[in-house]
Amino acid sequence: MTLARRAKGGLDRIVVHGAPFARGQQYGQLARQKIRHAIERYREVFRHRAGLEWHTALAHARTFERGIGEFSPASLQEMRGIAEGAGVEADAILALNCRSELMFAAADAAGRNPPSECTAFAVLPEASENGHTLVGQNWDWVPFAGQVCVLLEVHRDDGPGYLTVVEAGMLAKVGFNSAGLGVCTNTLVTPLERTPRGVPYHVMLRALLDAETMTEAARMLFGTERALAANYLIAHRSGVAANFETIAGDGRNVRVTMPDRGVIAHANHFLAPEFADLDLYVTKHPHSLFRLDGMRRGLARALPRVSVDGLREILRSHENAPDGICSHPDGKAHPLEARVTVASVIADLALGEVWMTAGPPCRSEYERYELRGLFDGARGSRSMASA
Repeated sequence: MTLARRAKGGLDRIVVHGAPFARGQQYGQLARQKIRHAIERYREVFRHRAGLEWHTALAHARTFERGIGEFSPASLQEMRGIAEGAGVEADAILALNCRSELMFAAADAAGRNPPSECTAFAVLPEASENGHTLVGQNWDWVPFAGQVCVLLEVHRDDGPGYLTVVEAGMLAKVGFNSAGLGVCTNTLVTPLERTPRGVPYHVMLRALLDAETMTEAARMLFGTERALAANYLIAHRSGVAANFETIAGDGRNVRVTMPDRGVIAHANHFLAPEFADLDLYVTKHPHSLFRLDGMRRGLARALPRVSVDGLREILRSHENAPDGICSHPDGKAHPLEARVTVASVIADLALGEVWMTAGPPCRSEYERYELRGLFDGARGSRSMASA
């Protein structure tokens, strides 16, 4: 196991190996301080944004444990390993990985604002400058998330290796695996989250990184009862991509949109007409409409030769500031309700290269990470790329 301390503007990179529990244990040991910090901050978040005291949050999280174990035993083992490695109670790690279900359900029931985050895209080979599949997003969340984020690199014997940028203690967020699959995501909010059941959102994101093809990923989404509404923008280096808009439930509650002119984008509101009346997000956070429009216009201007450099400029857009694609905290917002771009990510799935910033991309250089080490089992490498 390895911990590479962040360079200026970068993320701490954690490299783990082995079976699920061992991987989790290594992760917990290496990210111990950040995991404990994340737990303390989420105590505050649950209380402020959802009216949940910590003991209540833990009790709610435990209701998901059996379903997680049935769906993905490895994920449950990973979480238990994280807890042991970090020296914290297992329920606390479970609560971190169910944080969206806990907050969305309670916030909606209490009439509070739902959390807000993320603008994602994919570019297929026919629309990209180098003929490769490009995918990525700006991940927007509360400002303290930047203090607890890590870049987790997982080498496995039981499936594809993967790289994910994630809050310490959680299984996965935006991620890319050694089979050439990229998973980006946008949270969505409906009334169906008031009494959630099924597989939690971040467990679903982790499980998708087991898929080696788009078909496997789609089969997983259609074949699983999911606890939370979300959009999963998934792409593969072979040149296919799709948005999977989901609401809580089974495969009947999935709608798929395909790329247009070789590009596809999504923010935090539903595009499927039959789901529009359920959308609780866009009425409280209409900036999602303008972020998606800005991303689409930026991609259209760059066609038919969308480049990584061009994507960086789109992701740095401040149109409709402070709620642009590159997001900055509104000075009038409570610190636990403010929104900022925690990380900006672009991946070339054919080259196995990821460019990433820690914090808003307008203020940070993109660092280049190579996934080749995941392909051959060797340690990956990192070098600086000019912004």
